[in-house]
Amino acid sequence: MTPYKICVDESKLERLKQKLALADFPDEINDVGWARGAPLDDIQRLTKYWQDGFDWRKAEEKLNELSHFSVDIPVDGFENLNIHFVHQRSKVETAIPLLFAHGWPGSFFEVTKIIEKLPESGDGFPAFHVVAPSLPNFGFSQGTRKVGVCFVSSVPSF
Repeated sequence: MTPYKICVDESKLERLKQKLALADFPDEINDVGWARGAPLDDIQRLTKYWQDGFDWRKAEEKLNELSHFSVDIPVDGFENLNIHFVHQRSKVETAIPLLFAHGWPGSFFEVTKIIEKLPESGDGFPAFHVVAPSLPNFGFSQGTRKVGVCFVSSVPSF
């Protein structure tokens, strides 16, 4: 296991802002609402927010308050994959391991809703060590171009 810190290159953030600034928006049919997808004014509002309003560095700082790691996991029939995960250890040494696996289109970030509600200690309630991986091709985990990856049986013990 290697400690991991989220740090997106500034050049990638600038490139995203450039792409948002260059976005061409289609015409919209009058009074169609959501019947043909997201309304144009909503898409333009969100584009403007991501271009000028969203502070990635502030979000990155908040994300880095979690304990992030990465580990190379050998996957039968595939290459080794470097998998990112959050590992929130309980203060209770004998706590129950809890694996939180997100689905599509989710991310490891969803586990923050659970972590903040778990008890700090046993106190008559079960305590948990939480592991929340970013699945391959998601978040900060390495991607693969092969279909059929299943790495659950290959996850090393923590």
